[in-house]
Amino acid sequence: MKLRIKDFLIGLIPLKRLRHKLKLQYGTYPYNVLGKNVYIGTSENLKLGKYIFIGDNARLCCEGGLEIGSHTKIGLDVLILTSNHNYKSKEMLPYDEYDYKQKVIIGKNCWIGARVTICPGVKIEEGAIIGAGSVVTKSIPRCAIAAGNPARIIGYRDIKVYDELDRAGKCINFENMKDKKWIETGEYKEYLSC
Repeated sequence: MKLRIKDFLIGLIPLKRLRHKLKLQYGTYPYNVLGKNVYIGTSENLKLGKYIFIGDNARLCCEGGLEIGSHTKIGLDVLILTSNHNYKSKEMLPYDEYDYKQKVIIGKNCWIGARVTICPGVKIEEGAIIGAGSVVTKSIPRCAIAAGNPARIIGYRDIKVYDELDRAGKCINFENMKDKKWIETGEYKEYLSC
């Protein structure tokens, strides 16, 4: 009931931009969760699906447009850029007063690890996984697993299993995540000497 009252009160605000920021800040979009200190620039250019998680200290710069599909999880300290400076200027250095806007699209069921940087004009297709600390400079195909700086494809999800789970609607959300389960692996990554 509290959620409906919040939506109603925010809906009374005449300024669309302010309404949008308040909806994002107070989580009144359907089941989306934003962590602490999430920065969203030019929020009217942001389109969100449902059941999205955005971790603490993420920065979403939406000048060029940003779309995030349903059930996508974005880790802490992620930086998403949708514009770039004009460094080819013949008038000023290191760049002039113009910026290039380039939309970023992140598909549904994606997992973006902590401290990932996503550059302008990139499309991360559905089901993709981006490893922690990666810098995504080029588009990532469906169900790909990418990591590194710059991010490179290091593998793929089992697409058949992915499609079966997606069709059955077996996507993690905050209702079925209440009791987190842990798996003890006892494994360590092997040290590789030079």
